Amino acid sequence: MTGQIEVEFIGPINEKKYKELKTLFEKEGKFNKEKERLSLMYFRDGKIPRDITEIKDELVDLRFRVTNKEPEIVLKYGNFSGSHARKEVSINLEKDNAKDQIELLNLLGWNRGVIYATRTFVYVYHGIEFSLVEIKDYGYNFEAEILTTENKVEEAKEKLSKELKLLNLEVFDDEGLNMQCNAINNKKELIFDFAKQSFEEHQQKFSEFY
Repeated sequence: MTGQIEVEFIGPINEKKYKELKTLFEKEGKFNKEKERLSLMYFRDGKIPRDITEIKDELVDLRFRVTNKEPEIVLKYGNFSGSHARKEVSINLEKDNAKDQIELLNLLGWNRGVIYATRTFVYVYHGIEFSLVEIKDYGYNFEAEILTTENKVEEAKEKLSKELKLLNLEVFDDEGLNMQCNAINNKKELIFDFAKQSFEEHQQKFSEFY
């Protein structure tokens, strides 16, 4: 279990830029890991917004994630934007306990949300963790992240901004980020509801991640 300040800048890239960055980071950066991830993003009271601006003041971002077949619960706290600094707490789970943890969230009223699958290559480049993210059936993003302490947030933001400018990368503005969130959140086939379905049903449907 960890608690840190995550300073992260997120932005859209096309396939060409994705490949350019991958080549650069493989040549001049340090490869960290590849992640096959299934994320279950929960919404308070099971109310999935048609427009993400409906919950713009919601500070709790609760997720169940399976990364390279390892499950965890992640809570991020703070305003979400293309460039944000949020507290992050992650709890690693034993595979055999995942069902019980989902049921615990269900009994606490967290049972409904949206699923999305990603394939990510993570590199360290100039002291920054860069993730090149392919979102299944959608497109590509980059994430540039520094984990730091509260008194060094502005320093981290400045470092990220300078590096992104050199790489000719732009972070999401509010409209762009909202458009992506809304496009994913409004796909009916991606909605889960553990008040109506069992974890076993879900696990079987997405067996490649488990």
